[in-house]
Order: sequence, then structure tokens, then C-alpha cells
Amino acid sequence: MLRERLSGLIAEWPHPVPPGGERMSEISEVRFPSASGSAELRGIVHGPERPKAGLVIAHGRSNDLRNPLIRRLGEAVASEGIWALRFNFRYVDAKGLASRDLSWEEDDLHGAILFAHEAVPAHRIFLAGKSMGARVCARASADPEVAGVIALGYPLHPRFRAEVLNPPEWPYLAKPALFVQGDRDPFCDLDRLRSELTKLKEPADLVVVEHAGHSFEPIGAKRDTFPEVRDAIVRWITGQIV
Repeated sequence: MLRERLSGLIAEWPHPVPPGGERMSEISEVRFPSASGSAELRGIVHGPERPKAGLVIAHGRSNDLRNPLIRRLGEAVASEGIWALRFNFRYVDAKGLASRDLSWEEDDLHGAILFAHEAVPAHRIFLAGKSMGARVCARASADPEVAGVIALGYPLHPRFRAEVLNPPEWPYLAKPALFVQGDRDPFCDLDRLRSELTKLKEPADLVVVEHAGHSFEPIGAKRDTFPEVRDAIVRWITGQIV
């Protein structure tokens, strides 16, 4: 099942986001092991006083937890009462490369999920990933602690090659999902994405940020697209936990 909203229509969603953050959060650096114990990982926790859910945020291939989108997302959801962890995959601090099959990154993410569950054991845990990070989130979504997946700029196919079929992570995506996509993303043809989302086992929502690229950079008139991304994520998580 596919439900879709354009970013310009987000205000019609039934779970309003309070203007500006209403809750202050504590920020701390943490270290924790990957699920297998084969690597130590570094992260930043944004901890609101009274969390209502948890969000683990995975970065893209060519950036890290300091990426502005990743940082702003952690800050924004924490201001809405959602505990957040943004972390580095092991290859970042090792100054290496991502594994070819994303197996190391999946191991890292499972470790982050376990850390999140121990930090907020009474609350549902969601995953959010940017680009490659979204692929890893899909692979890890069967984890019993995961309540849902948020894909930010999902790389559905190689750049400008929408004819490449069969997204490899699709069979692994086992939880409800939100896809937030720029309508000018060269790695994700929207018609292709809409057709693929109907094949998923669980419900999927699609929010399209108009005149925006792969990382939601504005195309055309200069503007900050992050509020559109933030509102879509907070509303979707809120709708999953009510």
C-alpha cells in the first residue's frame, strides 16, 4: 500500500508539529560496539527530558554524523521529544571505505539499535538513513526492536539510469516505511519509486520535496528545504506511535 503527499500538502496531515522546538535536549558523545563486537562505534545522542520514541540516524556513503542534514535531524526530532542517536559507520573513523555488500554497515547499525533500545527501553525505535544509510536501514529492518524505517533520498538506481531494476534491499524491508525524496533526485526516478513501493510487504508513505535534489538541495530559487523534511519525519513517527 502506498500513501503519498507532496511537501506542500504536509500541513494537511493529522498530527501537527508544534512550531519551534518545545523541549530541550541534552547532547552527549557516546561509544558502543557493533552487534558482533568487531568494531567500536562513535555517536552523538540527543536526549530529550521525556522521550516518546527513539530514532537511530545513519549517514550516507560520502559523509558522517557531522553532515548538516544528519545533525539538524537529530536536533529537530529531539526538540519534539524523540530521543536520537546519530553515529558513524566504522569505515569513517578507520578512514576506509564502506563494505561492498554493506554487511559491516548492517552490523554497525544493529549495534546502534541495541544501544538505542538500552537507552530508551520503554519506547519504539525507528531508523532513518540518508542515501546509502537508507539502504542499510532497509537491510536491518527485520530487527525486532525496529518499528519503522525512514529513507531520505533513497538511491533506487544508478545516477540517471532509472531502467536498472530490482532494488536489492527491497526483500529485506520488513517494517512500515516513509520515503522522503526530492523530485529532482537523479538517483531516484519518482515514477519508478511509486511502482516499486507497491511491491513492499508493509505500508509505505512517500513525501516529495518539490524542486529539490538528492540531498534536498534546492533546485532553482534558494530556500531551506529542511523544515519540509523535518515536518514529514516528525508527523510520520507521531502517527506510528499514537
